[in-house]
Amino acid sequence: MLRADTVIAGDDLVPLENCFVVVEDGVIVSVGPDCDELAVDVELGELTVVPGFIDTHVHLSSDASPHLDLNSSLDLATLLLRRDSSDDLTTLLLQIVSNVQRFLRVGVTTVRDLGGPFTLGSEVRDAINRGEIFGPRLLVANRPITVTGGHGHRIGIECDDTVALRRAVRQLVKDGSDWVKVMASGGFANFRRSEGKAPYFPLFTLNEMRTIVDEAHRYDLPVAAHCQNREAIAVAFEAGVDTIEHCTFAASPHAVLDEDLVRAIAERGTPVVPTVNNYWLTIGVPWAPRDIALANLRRLHELGVRLVAGTDMGLPTTTPEMYAEGLKVFDAIGMDPRQTLASATTLAADAIGLAEVTGSIRPGLAADLVALAGNPLTDVDAYSRPRVVVARGQVLSFGASVRTPTGSDRARR
Repeated sequence: MLRADTVIAGDDLVPLENCFVVVEDGVIVSVGPDCDELAVDVELGELTVVPGFIDTHVHLSSDASPHLDLNSSLDLATLLLRRDSSDDLTTLLLQIVSNVQRFLRVGVTTVRDLGGPFTLGSEVRDAINRGEIFGPRLLVANRPITVTGGHGHRIGIECDDTVALRRAVRQLVKDGSDWVKVMASGGFANFRRSEGKAPYFPLFTLNEMRTIVDEAHRYDLPVAAHCQNREAIAVAFEAGVDTIEHCTFAASPHAVLDEDLVRAIAERGTPVVPTVNNYWLTIGVPWAPRDIALANLRRLHELGVRLVAGTDMGLPTTTPEMYAEGLKVFDAIGMDPRQTLASATTLAADAIGLAEVTGSIRPGLAADLVALAGNPLTDVDAYSRPRVVVARGQVLSFGASVRTPTGSDRARR
């Protein structure tokens, strides 16, 4: 059992004072001021306890090097396609393991990996689930679906007709994927150099996109669509994808929202992951000047779109340690502090199908918690100060005083 002066609990994220959280076998049993005279195993004092954070859009096989060029940085994966190299494979696996464990240190207890080479993501996920590696809860898409030479083709499955698309979805099912990731448009593979005009037109027709979605849903796999331009967003939305990634409305010379389409997305409740990260408030993003990009994001929020936290970790310098910078972007566009927290917890869990598993501090859910120095409902910088992380009931301390149970304490329980 743990105790803190403040625990932000329940699906409504309500602060509770002098609150106890009782955990058994990694699951929350009770939350509230009544401790039933049980001994406190973890005393967190003035730290504020919130649900474990969720990053819904990452690329774990990347090292996020400042010199990374996503058009050429995946040469290691390309080499693996051409020859058998156990050393290279080990390097990629270690990169994924390193990144998932770095996420834990900043309080991210659930991660959705939306695109990586081969089946490495699902293999690491399975190792975590078996207890062989300690890491966050992991959902994986493995190889993204794209067109020949399209965005992500170095690690993806290239498809140019509906037969190939059905085969690709079935292959992802065979590979043990939790999600299907489809590149509905081109992308900005490098901050300073785009893929020509590819970000500004859709890669798949509506019929092709429906083929992907229908086949994936037939196997109970949800679909996440990478969408940079208005037409790609419309195609993905009409086809019924489960989450829209980026949703930038990229155009030349800069992004312009289609508010009717945005209202339709909001009305249906399709979650949007705008991949907010450390670029937005510093060097800016490639599809619009910073003020326009922020104004567009603000308008998505004002029109009622469900915005969900995801960093696109793996881009140059977007490391796991930068997770909190994305939440500061939501704060900068005027999102209510409780909505910002929800974007990283309750809303994020619901968006990726885990609302009955994690995302909130309430009985029956996994004990995924973060203790912060400061209260994120009053201080957005608190997200950058995790001190204790609890992942499925296991406690990790990063500088805070944590009281561990004695033999007599255990006897009282």
